[in-house]
Amino acid sequence: MSHMEALNQVVREHGFDNWNNYQNCQPTKSSGKHEIKRPAIPATSALDYYNVITGAIIDQHPNRKMSVKRHKKVGKLIKEVMDAVEYYKRANNAIFSIRSTLETWLGNEYNERELPTEEFNKIYLGRSGHGFETSPSNTRKATLKRNLKIAWSILLQSYHDCKPMEKLEHRFKLAFKALDNWPARLRTPIFYYRGQLRPGTLVRIKNGKNTLGIVFHHDYRRKLVEGYSDGGIFHAARHEVTILKNQSTARNFKPMRLYLPYGKWRCESGKEVLFNRDYSPIWERSPKGRVRVISPNKEIDFLEQEFFYDDRSAPYYNNEVTLQRCQSILMEWGVHEKTPKVLNMLTEALSAGDVRLLSPKGVS
Repeated sequence: MSHMEALNQVVREHGFDNWNNYQNCQPTKSSGKHEIKRPAIPATSALDYYNVITGAIIDQHPNRKMSVKRHKKVGKLIKEVMDAVEYYKRANNAIFSIRSTLETWLGNEYNERELPTEEFNKIYLGRSGHGFETSPSNTRKATLKRNLKIAWSILLQSYHDCKPMEKLEHRFKLAFKALDNWPARLRTPIFYYRGQLRPGTLVRIKNGKNTLGIVFHHDYRRKLVEGYSDGGIFHAARHEVTILKNQSTARNFKPMRLYLPYGKWRCESGKEVLFNRDYSPIWERSPKGRVRVISPNKEIDFLEQEFFYDDRSAPYYNNEVTLQRCQSILMEWGVHEKTPKVLNMLTEALSAGDVRLLSPKGVS
């Protein structure tokens, strides 16, 4: 293609009609903060869309196209939030309205030839695969709000100021407010089949080591169980796990992977930090020897690190020598009888039905 055609293609991805339109669009004056550059407002800022059967005007949409690539990104973000608030009516109503509006705009922006129905249906419809939330942690709620912020930022970069955008902004504000006011005890209809394992059930995994684990999800139809054991996340067939008769010990279940130290970071200030196998901080010790609990989400700027074992000698694989070493380190720090914050996340993760919350760093 020619140079001009290439320029036109690039600026269309950012919501402009062509290169000349991009050059003529004067940026707004800066107020000292980062401002999103908005597309120029056309002579007719909004277009009517109609009921295909009666021909009546239903509403309006911006007189501009957002690229399919951006629609897909926004759709992915919105679907994750939509799934999470499935049984939280106030938030669900707001997100459903946002999704319906954007789906309508997409349908008015692209015809069947430009965007086949099969591809169109995948952008805003369907599920994200994350599942609904009952009592999400503050970290999870922050993730959902961040999804909405990113989605709104993309929309601001793609559409100009107009009445339809004002209405959409109002719906986003309602969604943010609903997420902030998520009820502590959300009543949700939970359906179980006879014989289905409920979240929080303590089981023994028949993997040759008879390790204990706690169930997060039992896919009854596929006969698969997902849970967390001393070694971390496990997936097993239903016949590979047995339910413990005494379930009273489930509340005291402490997976080794979460609370035992995997290594130690040394910081420039002289502070030392113990971290678990998922690189989540669990305890910190000041240069004066004061030990205190630390948030598992905290980022640590360290100079050097020391490891206490590798995956072959992990304590949760029946390695008594490593287990004693890790326990002696906790005793040396004076925290062997105390509970790190990361263990409290087990209850939060079970309530949210998301085993991934136990690894806030996302690494292992």
